[in-house]
Amino acid sequence: MRKPNQRPISITIAALLIAFYAAMVIAWDFVAPFERPYAQGPVSVVLGIRVFGMWAQLMHALQLVVALALVCGLWTMQQWAWQLTLFVAGYMLLSATIWVTVYQELSRIKFAIFYIIVVNLLLALVYPHREQFEKYGIRRKTWGVKRKA
Repeated sequence: MRKPNQRPISITIAALLIAFYAAMVIAWDFVAPFERPYAQGPVSVVLGIRVFGMWAQLMHALQLVVALALVCGLWTMQQWAWQLTLFVAGYMLLSATIWVTVYQELSRIKFAIFYIIVVNLLLALVYPHREQFEKYGIRRKTWGVKRKA
């Protein structure tokens, strides 16, 4: 039986997958942007619209910070991690929808499908434990405020 403050295995899997994604995709593209046929330099997507150059690198940095915050929050079962998970899932779905609508590049539709699969996998791993984020925060500090039992 699982202890009240023990992290569920699916949350651990979600946190590790996000960490792997952050290291392999976001950080790698931030450090060594690869060439794309439509750009000579860094490219990222902000809410479904391509951005280039310094703005792309800033977006990679922001994506990396959000991904690492999500990993930390899920790992420690913080209440805000569930809310951040919903925000990230909504942002990814909206961004993929706008990207497909604006650019209509059917040859690259596999990236939108990949992101839809990632969002569903993330939600499938985290959703069943959404109530535990409120009840059992691992190493949660109360900052001197006593809560009712």
